Amino acid sequence: MSSATGTQTERSTLLSRADLDELLKRGAKPGSPVLSVYLDTDQSRETNIERGFEVVLKDMLREVRQKLDKEVRQEFDADAERVRQFVEQYRDVKRALVIFCDASETFFWHRELNVRVRNGTRWDETPYVGPLIEMLDEYERYAVVLTDRKQARFFTTFLGEIEEHSQAEAPLDVTRVNAIGTDHIESQMTIQHKADQHAHQHLKNVAELTARLASVREFDRLILAGPVEATSELFGLLPKALRSRVVRQIALPLNGSNALVLEETLKIESEIERERETELVKQLIDAANAHQKAALKLAPTVHAIQEQRVWQLIYAEGFAPRGSQCGTCKALFAGEKETCDYCGQAVKSVTMSNG
Repeated sequence: MSSATGTQTERSTLLSRADLDELLKRGAKPGSPVLSVYLDTDQSRETNIERGFEVVLKDMLREVRQKLDKEVRQEFDADAERVRQFVEQYRDVKRALVIFCDASETFFWHRELNVRVRNGTRWDETPYVGPLIEMLDEYERYAVVLTDRKQARFFTTFLGEIEEHSQAEAPLDVTRVNAIGTDHIESQMTIQHKADQHAHQHLKNVAELTARLASVREFDRLILAGPVEATSELFGLLPKALRSRVVRQIALPLNGSNALVLEETLKIESEIERERETELVKQLIDAANAHQKAALKLAPTVHAIQEQRVWQLIYAEGFAPRGSQCGTCKALFAGEKETCDYCGQAVKSVTMSNG
């Protein structure tokens, strides 16, 4: 029987769906806007060397301040100063920093991320969580089972972070024996049979531990890594529900570093996400061409959004066209207009975004 032993966590996920729920529950408070900051701190980018991201932050804050009325700038300055102080003291830099601040309510929320974000700031009634929602949608939680016929390691990855959970070992020798000579054939077959039995029991235990991990971590997709012989047998031993989550079987050394496991997982994650997006776009185009309930151009799409007839919205990253919004009923329109089609009041020019 294989045994399972605990291992220390290398790194924990720093952003969860519970965090997002917390932000979404924070309703608008009149006269108390929230400063939202998404800051790219990735040290592999030349602009961030020597803490260049601090300059980027100051420029973004200055740009927001210049667009504000003079009577609210003092309140904005308090939020901006709190954020600037935090970033100035920020060390052990990762790839991104997300901050929400409302100094008047002593509200300060931040998370460090190991994935890249687009720089951006907003000062509005509620936290600007659009990019976080995109991250939680794009970066699914993956589990990786790295195993051979004797040992196994278990990982989960999410938002560029990796965590190792437990390790399983078969206590008996499950290596193959290559005897020479006819006198050793029977002995060789017996030893090999026992080795196969022990390996099978080990992999059966690994399948059970994987199911246990799924009940605790609720991962979306599963990668089986290691020698082909071991991963193929393990696949057959997994419960049907887990087999349906297996997206790849790859070769990796059992003693591979956590960094290597994460690197390979991120490659697979990127491939699968691009495949999924390509299929979604194809389905949308096919539906529109078949005159089904789908729209391709901006104007009919905005009209459908306004009438709350959108089930799924697909857009290109960074797409932010100009449009109009009614200052009274908040209706949105593609392109420039003077009056609202719904209430007849004046409209103003706005930039449409996914936030």
